[in-house]
Order: sequence, then C-alpha cells, then structure tokens
Amino acid sequence: MNEDMERKWDEAFANPGEAIPVGDIVLCDSCSVDYTSRPESGGFIFESKAICPACAPSWRRLIALYGEHSMVRAVCPDGVTFAAFVRAWRGPNATIRVTRGRL
Repeated sequence: MNEDMERKWDEAFANPGEAIPVGDIVLCDSCSVDYTSRPESGGFIFESKAICPACAPSWRRLIALYGEHSMVRAVCPDGVTFAAFVRAWRGPNATIRVTRGRL
C-alpha cells in the first residue's frame, strides 16, 4: 500500500467522522497495489470499489457466477489509465471517512 494512503487511513481512524482527502492517490481496493503513476488501462468500479486491471478477470468470473452485473458502476475505457479513470469517477474531492456504530 502507498505510505501516504496508510497515513491517511491512520488519520481517519484517529478522527472518526472526519472526511480525509485522498488527493490523486489510486489504489486497487482488492489487492491494494498503488496505481497512482502506473500506465495500465483496464479495470472497473464495483459498487464503490476500484478494481484494477490485474484483479478484474477474477472479479468478472465471480460477478458472472453470482449474477451481480448490475453492481458494476463503470468500466475503464480503452486507452485511459486505470488511475485517470478512477480519479474521474470519484471526482476531485475524494475522501475517506471512518464511521463507528453503537457498541
């Protein structure tokens, strides 16, 4: 995982409820590989998870197996990097936020 992102998660857990900006960092939500500066194209958004080009084939098999095609929100266009695709999908003000329920 990206060290900057690790710090952002630490900050989010230390400050529940606060929105912590992620900037231009792009990680796969399945394998945690940092795609921020990588040139690969492919992948998709499943629910709100960014699934990278390397993880996409196994995810597609599971999506087909469980009939969850409607949960694919967007697919990376050919010629667009996964990082640029994810940034465009999430918008310029992407944040992470940790919430806690009642114990």
